[in-house]
Amino acid sequence: MCKFIILVLLVFSNAGCNTIPFQKNNDVPLEGINPQMVRTQFAQRLPQKFELMNSTVFAYRHLKFSCLGPMRLDTLNRSLTVVGLNHVGVKLFDLSVNHEVIESKYIFPELTKHGDFAKAVCEDIKRIYLDRLPPAESIAILKKYKLIFRTPKRDGFFEYVFAGKDNLLIEKHCYMNGCKLWSVFYYEYIVKNGKVFPAGVILRHYGYNYYLVVRLKEIRESE
Repeated sequence: MCKFIILVLLVFSNAGCNTIPFQKNNDVPLEGINPQMVRTQFAQRLPQKFELMNSTVFAYRHLKFSCLGPMRLDTLNRSLTVVGLNHVGVKLFDLSVNHEVIESKYIFPELTKHGDFAKAVCEDIKRIYLDRLPPAESIAILKKYKLIFRTPKRDGFFEYVFAGKDNLLIEKHCYMNGCKLWSVFYYEYIVKNGKVFPAGVILRHYGYNYYLVVRLKEIRESE
């Protein structure tokens, strides 16, 4: 591990996630809103094909791995490509998914020692950027400051939480066998060409004590 740290110029370091590095979503009373209208309006504002430049921090227990790189998604066809570079431009990975098939075009050899790295990265991206619209049959639960869509699944359920003056998705949760498995939190939405993009994202996997933080640097293309 020490040799690897030298090779990538301290890409790994001691880390924690004690504070949220993004502006907190503001609470706005939601009394009287129409849940299906919120869902429909959000669907109209979701980009289908887009390319982003992100910086991402992956953190697992006492290790933190950071990278910068482009990501391209086609949400209709559920395909994506993602490239990660360290801060001196060394390629760390080049991955793609097409029809649920993961292709590892390149992975820095040391990363392959830490489980199925390609699958983990691609699953994270899918959790964040795919399936952001709750299914039409979801149960709507209206609270003072939040609208929750709950979707039952085998052995659990998903929750999609909408809030704020623009009624945007701010949280997505997966519960399995009575426990919260993972969550995604969306912050600081920006608008380009009528479509919305979260400038900050945090994903937490509770079972593995793992998280990642994504910062949007550039929207390279959108609908």
